[in-house]
Amino acid sequence: MITATISIERVGYAVVQDLGRPGLAKLGISANGAGDQVSARLANILVGNDEASALIEVISSEIVFATDADLLISVTGAARTVFIDDLPHCTHETLVVTAGSRVVIPGSDYGQRSYIGLNGQLQGNRILESVSPDNFLEFGQRLISGTKLQVQSNFGSEAIGSDFPVFRFSAPHETYSKMFHLTATIGPDITRLKKGEQIFEQDFEVLPQSDHVGMRLIGTGLDLGVTSEILSRGVPIGAVEVPPSGELIILLRGRLVTAGYPVVAVLTKGSIDKVSQARPGDHISISVIDMAKAQSELQEVESKIASTKTRVGNAFKSRGWEALLSY
Repeated sequence: MITATISIERVGYAVVQDLGRPGLAKLGISANGAGDQVSARLANILVGNDEASALIEVISSEIVFATDADLLISVTGAARTVFIDDLPHCTHETLVVTAGSRVVIPGSDYGQRSYIGLNGQLQGNRILESVSPDNFLEFGQRLISGTKLQVQSNFGSEAIGSDFPVFRFSAPHETYSKMFHLTATIGPDITRLKKGEQIFEQDFEVLPQSDHVGMRLIGTGLDLGVTSEILSRGVPIGAVEVPPSGELIILLRGRLVTAGYPVVAVLTKGSIDKVSQARPGDHISISVIDMAKAQSELQEVESKIASTKTRVGNAFKSRGWEALLSY
């Protein structure tokens, strides 16, 4: 076991992140966690970690860092290129970074969340067994220039030799643009609106007043006939609400566990991950599907993740890297 120190040289907005605190809504605790959970899970899988391990989430910005020890890393999500000592590498692969190397991950023009997986255990403070930031708990670790992170890992040239192989797993990933096509099931309050079907007949623009709690959308000439709020009740992540202003609000992973606006649709699990990559000014359309189709979509995604996990595990074992695997 070695302890590597990662030194952040330059960064816009990045945090230490994991999959959050699911299942605690009954305590009033928001789930939070990585906005794009599929990309975060794949980042960990590609370096042999448990899917829920701590990693780095970078939002709409570049990050530059150096390491004082050999590391096995991966980059998933919006980023499309990784530079290691000025040499370009593909994202969504398993990459070797040797001691003293400098890593540059440019910001992307499309999508906004990138994830950096690091083999081993990324150290960080935890609340309720999670490092995930929570604004209401006033908890979380944001990275700034000069931040130093500790990673405990079994990876190192002493353990495996210096002839590092280059794996080409080509982990599944989305190709982002300025247009996001989402799927949803019908919400419980669609009949409370006079013209609820308008939501599924036009595109919406993402407003700057969007964050990890909720994404605000504006349509063209949208008149849904909302005249009053309803009693507050529990709402799921991905709920599409209609406030009296006529905008739409998509509740994301930082959402409060109760709300009082009509819920006209609920995004599918895959669309929740996808919409977290939308930036202000991007456009969104929502299509209705039934529960069977939603389950089929989820099964397809989970099948691809499981396949990647199997391929990575087999490749690591064939190389004698069992000590690097946490699954």
